[in-house]
Amino acid sequence: MSTEPLIRVTVCVHRKPGTTEDEFSKYWAYKHGPLAIDWLKRNGIVKYVQYHTTPQYKALGQKMFDATGRFPLSYDGMGDFWVRKYEDFEAAFLDPYYQRVIQPDEKNLIDMDSIAVTMGVEYVVIEGGEIVKEHVREF
Repeated sequence: MSTEPLIRVTVCVHRKPGTTEDEFSKYWAYKHGPLAIDWLKRNGIVKYVQYHTTPQYKALGQKMFDATGRFPLSYDGMGDFWVRKYEDFEAAFLDPYYQRVIQPDEKNLIDMDSIAVTMGVEYVVIEGGEIVKEHVREF
């Protein structure tokens, strides 16, 4: 387990209208992700993970949804960013490279009007199948 306390920012996105789920996932993974690597590293992003919610994976929960009356979130994906301080995340989006290159590419991919963002810290309870007894962060 990492002992470094990090802030996690999650950006939930729907694909751009007219884009299939397969087109969205492939573009995000193989074009947008690699395009963002240098920008992310330069701006203090410690970890970046794409969470693809494809129909195949959404279908896994159907029995649970039916049994509980719950519904899956409708997002096509979530981008998780880990930073040492939140200001690094904000600064990344003020970077001229983001505004000139990354943001226009996002508009090829994402329904920009439906983005939802949340931020917080992880409190790990079980990791590697083992109970975590010592925690990095106190509340």
